Order: sequence, then structure tokens, then C-alpha cells
Amino acid sequence: MDKIKSCAIFGHDPMRFAWGFDEEADACREMKMELAQQIMVLRQQGVTQFFVACDYGVGLYAAEIINALRNDDSELMLFCFTPYEEQAAKWTPALRERYFDMLVKCTHMTAVSTHKQPGAQLEAYRTIIHQSDMVLAVYDPASARGDDADKAIAYAQALNRPTMMIHPDTLKTTYSRIEV
Repeated sequence: MDKIKSCAIFGHDPMRFAWGFDEEADACREMKMELAQQIMVLRQQGVTQFFVACDYGVGLYAAEIINALRNDDSELMLFCFTPYEEQAAKWTPALRERYFDMLVKCTHMTAVSTHKQPGAQLEAYRTIIHQSDMVLAVYDPASARGDDADKAIAYAQALNRPTMMIHPDTLKTTYSRIEV
């Protein structure tokens, strides 16, 4: 297998997590710390390009972590793929500010679609997976309900992408087709 240089990052919608949208919850903080640790492990192994689909939740958390790391690492790149241009229009002002700050600081950003349409988030996930060598997901396979994150995992598996999964409750990291 060729050396992994790029990684797509996504996860469940925040409402699937025990803490929901409460980023001050200890469980959320611990998950973000585990996500940051895994990103740093990947970086130490030579991954320089990270792709996110700009969703509120794991995409935003990962992008903020990567942008912070980019302050001291000129080789690190963050590619943001928004599902559609007005995605953050109805988000809270604080979330919109974080979202636009993420986009301003990223290496490159693009919109998968100009307007909101069915399947735009899934198409953004598929785009980042297709362009990456591997996937890092905050994901619990036991809670699959057929949503976009579930379909994105299935897409990554169909493409035979190496995958790291951080379980959102236990924070246990599992690997498929990847050596760490």
C-alpha cells in the first residue's frame, strides 16, 4: 500500500452523541482531546493533508484542531468542502463565527453545491473520502440508522479506504486496513 498522506475526517451528527451540542460537557472535551491525539499521530506518520466536510460537530472540531496545529507546521494543509454555500446561515452567531474563522484559516475551501439540496452533506462526505487516502471518523457502528455518516462509512468501506474509528462514548480507537 502507498504511504498515506491525506485523511478525511467526519463523524456522527452531534445529536447522536450523549452530550449533544454541549461542548462544555466533559465527554465532549474528552472526545475532542482524543480526536486531537489521533490527528497528531497521523501527522507524525506523515499525513499532511486533512479534508473536512464543514459540518457542525466533528468536521468543525477537527478543522479547529488542524488550523491550530498549522500555526507551527507549514506543511500541514486543511481542505474544507462545504455541502452548499449558505450552510451556516441558520446557525447561532457564535457557531457561524467559528465556521467562517475555520474557512478563512484553511488552505483551500470549496462548496460542493451552490444551494441547499437533498444529499449535499453526503456528497461532501463522499468528496472528501474520494480525495483522501484514509478516513478518521468519530463513529459508533452499533448506532447506525442510515444517515449521511452511516452512508459515508459504507462509501469508505466500498472504496476500501483504511479507517480509524473513535467510539464517541468509550473513546476506544479501532482500525481497519491501517497500521499504527
